[in-house]
Amino acid sequence: MGDGMDNGFLNKVKKFVDQNIPDVSMGISVSIDKGHENILTYTRGEIPELKFKYTDDTIYDFASLTKPLVTTTLVMKYLENGKLGLEDSLGTLGLFGPADSASNLTVKSLITHTSGLQPDFPLYRYGKDREAYQRLIGTLAQRAVQHSQEEYSDLNFILLGFMLEQISGKSLDVLAKDEIFTPLGMKHTAFNPEFNRDMIAPTEQTNERGLVWGKVHDEKAYYNNGVAGHAGLFSTLSDTRKLVLSILDGEIISDSTRKLMWHPQTQHVNGTYGLGWIVKQQRPASPSLAFGFSYFLGDYTPFGTVGHTGFTGPSVCVEPETGLFVTILCNRVYPTRENVNILRFRRLFHNLVYSSLNKEKLN
Repeated sequence: MGDGMDNGFLNKVKKFVDQNIPDVSMGISVSIDKGHENILTYTRGEIPELKFKYTDDTIYDFASLTKPLVTTTLVMKYLENGKLGLEDSLGTLGLFGPADSASNLTVKSLITHTSGLQPDFPLYRYGKDREAYQRLIGTLAQRAVQHSQEEYSDLNFILLGFMLEQISGKSLDVLAKDEIFTPLGMKHTAFNPEFNRDMIAPTEQTNERGLVWGKVHDEKAYYNNGVAGHAGLFSTLSDTRKLVLSILDGEIISDSTRKLMWHPQTQHVNGTYGLGWIVKQQRPASPSLAFGFSYFLGDYTPFGTVGHTGFTGPSVCVEPETGLFVTILCNRVYPTRENVNILRFRRLFHNLVYSSLNKEKLN
């Protein structure tokens, strides 16, 4: 905590978490950082029936935070190293043959959610490996029209994950470890985590898989050996901080690449995405189908603020100019995914933080 930080603010944040946690999740970990200054790290909660106690070092299932933190970071590294271009098609990159409809899908359409692929599909019901997934998405792509609308889809990032594996010759989990986790010293970040289970927050009590604990919650990732471009990442507050700081500092990717990544890319369809990240913008008269995903960033964050969420509850919100970023980690799906109170909690929490710490930046 910085010397000038008001203890009244910190107490207000803790009180807010304490009051809301019973309705949001069994446990939660939050951190507020401004550049390299950690303003607050705070964790609350336990699961008595599992004898599980949350700590600042609890490892959470990041779900769709895999998209910006892993898959997008790797795409941007390959982009700046001259290994691919945004207008490259999957056919050009060798992922599909010329006769496949998906061969024309471009990296840019996938990473901006403008590919035209449908929002979701239970791929695992029809096959449980990469080949089956790729074949099924190829069939679904027959109806895809690129760049005509922005609609959020896991299928986009599943294909980007396959593309990265095709280019690198490595599985996505190994590639992420080699290119991101190990260089940044992210010691408690992995796909298919092998840490003690009492370090990992359980997710959901399901009919099909029983209690999901230590295995990825997302079914499409689970049946693809736990590794996919859209989900599968497990991590902690401290490791997330390392990755976000490395992006802000121009380390893991260059400053020019970061600026490109966080620049609005879908305004032509009244959208809200940059490259892999949500970018807060003024709401258009006819917003895209995915525009509402940006509302979690709150009311006090300025336009240009970026972030992303995950189905299991986590989120990251970053204000690039000031370096003020908020990380919320929870497992709101325990014991059931029916609890959606995290949606309002994120907005209110960001309002509380940014109205107090970023007063000079108003839209």
